Amino acid sequence: MMKIAITQRLMLNDSYYELRETLDTRWGLLFDKLNFLPIVLPIEYDFKKYFENIEIDGILLTGGNDLNSLSQSKESEQRDTFEKKLIEYGITNSIPIFGVCRGMQILAEYFGSNFEKVNNQIGIKHHLKVNEKSKYFDVLQQLKEVNSFHNYAINNLPVELLVSATDERGMIKAIEHSKYKIFAQMWHSERENPFEEAELVLIKEFFNV
Repeated sequence: MMKIAITQRLMLNDSYYELRETLDTRWGLLFDKLNFLPIVLPIEYDFKKYFENIEIDGILLTGGNDLNSLSQSKESEQRDTFEKKLIEYGITNSIPIFGVCRGMQILAEYFGSNFEKVNNQIGIKHHLKVNEKSKYFDVLQQLKEVNSFHNYAINNLPVELLVSATDERGMIKAIEHSKYKIFAQMWHSERENPFEEAELVLIKEFFNV
């Protein structure tokens, strides 16, 4: 069984001060469907201990929370710092990294991208235009529609990042790294009910299941 380290969103409790880590319960269902074992990473724990004591096969950066550069808060700054250290560790140790929504944004920002505000990208569906140069072209072509739940889009990409797919208007919806085992998508596979088979295939193919 593949062991995949997964990050969480941060939520500040309103009634009394408590900073909470949360994960959509759909992720558990998705990991079960994929036959992956999720290794949930607490933000205030040294994540290196997980990798040193468990044979972890990959990293998955989840959605939730805007980047601190887009909507400043202590929570977003804390999560950005944590996930950028995790990205660096994954790259240094040749661990595959898969990003979802915010996970794609933090990966893009790590390599030098910036963003622009977009409208009408919440709760809609897109058809993808897939880049023929993408390593995942064949499986991306199988995706009929993907969902959208975001307020910011990538404005520019550094040369080492390839646009894997866009929507009908050219908005970047998936990226991959030209050298490292990194792929990221703006859509939420975990929010589909039932899960889309082609999206499951994409995730499995990325992690070489």
